[in-house]
Amino acid sequence: MNFLPGIAISLLFALLVGFVFHFWRGGGLLRLITILIFSIIGFSLGHWIGISMESSFLRVGWVNLGFGVLGSILFSFIAIWLTNIRAEKQD
Repeated sequence: MNFLPGIAISLLFALLVGFVFHFWRGGGLLRLITILIFSIIGFSLGHWIGISMESSFLRVGWVNLGFGVLGSILFSFIAIWLTNIRAEKQD
């Protein structure tokens, strides 16, 4: 089994979801990096869940693309929510 194409397609879709969410909500460089990292983590966890459930939902080779993209979307929402939290100054 050749792992390099699977890793490339996984990163491609995870980063694509992260960029789409960043362009949708906007923000600076730190927010972009945060969303991309969360998107990659979410794709990895979604892929792992899909393998654990032995699912074939949008499976491309050995990559469980369906659950990976769902995990990436979920974690991108979490990243956007976390980067919107502002600490309030109390007097």
